[in-house]
Amino acid sequence: MSASSSTSQLNEEQYRAVFHRGGPLLVLAGAGSGKTRVITERIAALVERDVPENAITAVTFTNKAAREMRQRLQSRLGEKTGRLRICTFHALGLSMVREHAGLTGRRANVSVFAGAEQKSAMKSVLSEMKLPADADQVERTLSRISLLKNGLIEQHENQLSAICEHYDELLQRMNAVDFDDLMVLPIRLLEEHADVRALWQMRARHFLVDEYQDSSRIQYQWVRLLVPDDGNLTVVGDDDQSIYGWRGAEVKNLFQLQRDYPNLTVIRLEENYRSTASILSASNSLIAKNSERLGKTLRSNLGQGKPVRVWESSNPEEEARRVAGDIKARRATSDADWDNFCVLYRASYQARAVEIAMREVKMPYHISGGLSFFDRAEIQDVLAYLRLIANADDDLAFMRAIARPRRGIGAKALGDLGDFAMLHGCSLLGACLHEDLSHQRVTNLREFGDLMVALEFHFKHGEADEAFDAVLDLTHLEAAIRAEADSEEVAERRMGNLMELRRWWVMYAENGGDLADFLQHIFLLADKEDDPSGQVRLMTVHAAKGLEFDHVYVIGMEDGIFPHSSALEENRMEEERRLMYVAMTRARFHLTLSYARVRSRFGQKEKTAPSPFLKEPDQSCMRWVDKELDSAEAREEAEDHMAAMRKALGIA
Repeated sequence: MSASSSTSQLNEEQYRAVFHRGGPLLVLAGAGSGKTRVITERIAALVERDVPENAITAVTFTNKAAREMRQRLQSRLGEKTGRLRICTFHALGLSMVREHAGLTGRRANVSVFAGAEQKSAMKSVLSEMKLPADADQVERTLSRISLLKNGLIEQHENQLSAICEHYDELLQRMNAVDFDDLMVLPIRLLEEHADVRALWQMRARHFLVDEYQDSSRIQYQWVRLLVPDDGNLTVVGDDDQSIYGWRGAEVKNLFQLQRDYPNLTVIRLEENYRSTASILSASNSLIAKNSERLGKTLRSNLGQGKPVRVWESSNPEEEARRVAGDIKARRATSDADWDNFCVLYRASYQARAVEIAMREVKMPYHISGGLSFFDRAEIQDVLAYLRLIANADDDLAFMRAIARPRRGIGAKALGDLGDFAMLHGCSLLGACLHEDLSHQRVTNLREFGDLMVALEFHFKHGEADEAFDAVLDLTHLEAAIRAEADSEEVAERRMGNLMELRRWWVMYAENGGDLADFLQHIFLLADKEDDPSGQVRLMTVHAAKGLEFDHVYVIGMEDGIFPHSSALEENRMEEERRLMYVAMTRARFHLTLSYARVRSRFGQKEKTAPSPFLKEPDQSCMRWVDKELDSAEAREEAEDHMAAMRKALGIA
C-alpha cells in the first residue's frame, strides 16, 4: 500500500497524530479507534521523512503486539523494517544488558532466569542463609523481591534486603538476570554511565510507546532517562483501559506526562470503528463514573445497533446452557463462524460451567491461557538438551539441562562455575570441559560436559531417531520422568508428548533439516500453536484486551464477582470499572451481560445481587430481557431459537 493511499484513509485526529512534526505527543486512543494503525503509520511517516531507521525505537508490552506492528510496517517499508528497533520493554532491556554486559558484571550471552531456574536460585540462597526454603516460601520471597526491585515496596526490611543482595550476587555469578533486572539494570546503566545514556538517546531520538497506560513506575523512569523534556516522545494509550494495576501498571503515568513534558501535545482519538452506538453509549456512560481519567467520548460509525441485553438465570449452570444455546441459535440463523463469538468472565474458574454446556451441545471452543504443548515440563527439558547440542554457548539451556535429572550439582557449584566461565571468557559448558577447572564437583561437571560432547556426536553422525533416543537414554531423563510420575498413566502421557516431539524431529531431519533449523521451526510453531480459529473463544476479561468479536457474552455479572469483592476492600473500584469497560468494548454488534440469582460458595448455595455495573450505564441502551418479556429483544431471542431448531430439523 502506498503512503498516499494509506494515509488518505485516516480521519482528522489520526492524521494529526501520524504527521505530528516533533516534540512530546500523547495520543489518547479510545477502544477501537485504530491506535495500532496510528502508531505504525507514524513510524512509516518518520522513515519516509528520512529519519534514520536506527534513530527510531518503538516499544510495547507483548511479543504478539510487537510482531503485529513489525508485520504491518513490513508491508509499508519493506526491507527498511529490519533496521527498525521494534520490541517489548523487556526485549529492549535485554539488548541493553547484553550490549553493555561488562558494566553489569556479566558476559554478553547472559541468560534470563524465569520459572524453575529462578526458583532454584532462590531456594539455594534461602538454604545458605538458614532460612525456610519450601516451595511456598520461595514463591513469596521472589514475589516480594519483584515488588522491591520495581519500587512498589520500601526497602526497610533488613532480611529481605539481605536476601535480595545474595540472590543478585548469585545471578551475577551464573551470568543470569531475571525479568525485573531487565528493567532495573538498564536504568542503572543509563543513570551511571553518561556514554551509554548518550548512545541510547541517539537510538531513541524518536521514542514511541504503545499501550502506555500499562507502563509501570520503573518503565516511566526509563522513558524519562531516554527522552528529554522537549524530545520526540510519542505515547499511545487509553486511561480508560488501564487494568493491570495488580502487576505494577500505573494509570497516573499518563497524568504525569503533562507535568514532566510541559510542551506535550494531546490528541484524542474518539471515532470508534468497532462497536455500535448502543454498545458505545452504554460503555461511555459506565466509564464516566470514574474520576481518575483524562476524559473522552467515543462515537460510532457503525450505526445505532441493538441495545445491550441483560439476562437473569437461576444458577451458573442454567446461565451457561443459555449462553451455549444462544450462540448455537445465532450461528444457525446468521451463518457466522464460531470464532465470531466470545464468552468473557472475571475469573478463570467460571469457565467450567460454560465448558460443560458447550460439550453437551458439541460446540467447538477454545480456552485462552491453557498450557501449551511446548510449555510442558518434559518438552522443555528435552528442548534444553537439544538447544545446548545445537549451541554450546546457550547458558540458559545449560542451566535447565544440568538440573534435569538431578546430578548433585547445586546453585553454589553453578555459581562457582559461572565465576570460572567469566574469568576465562567461555560458556558454562565450555567451563565444564576446560582443563583448568578445579572444583569439589569437578567430576560431576566434567561428566556432564562429556555427556554433551557425546550427544553432539550422535546428532552429527548418527541417525535422527537414534540421536533423539540417546538424549532420553544417556541423560537418564526417561527414567527420571517415569520415576517421578504419580501413576503409569501420567508417565505414559508425558512420554507420549516426547514421542510426538521425536516424530517431528525425525520427519524434519529426513527432509534435510539440521537441528538448529528444527529448533527455530519449533519456536515458530510454539508462537502459532495457540490457534483458536473456528472455535468459540472463552477467556478472562484481562486476556481479551485488544481483541474484538461480533458477539460477546459477559457472565457472572454479580456483586462480589464483577466487581470482585477485593476491589471494594482494597479501594480499586475504578480499575474494576475500567475492566468492565474493556469487557463491553470488545463487542461489535451484540453484547449480552448475564448474572445468576444463586451461586455456590464453599459448597453452600448463596443468593447473589446483580452487579452495580449493570445499573451504572445509561439504561436507555440496556434491555433487561427477562423483566421485559414482551420486548423486541425477548421476542427476537425466542425467534432465533425457533429458527435454529427448524434448521436443525430440516424444516424450511
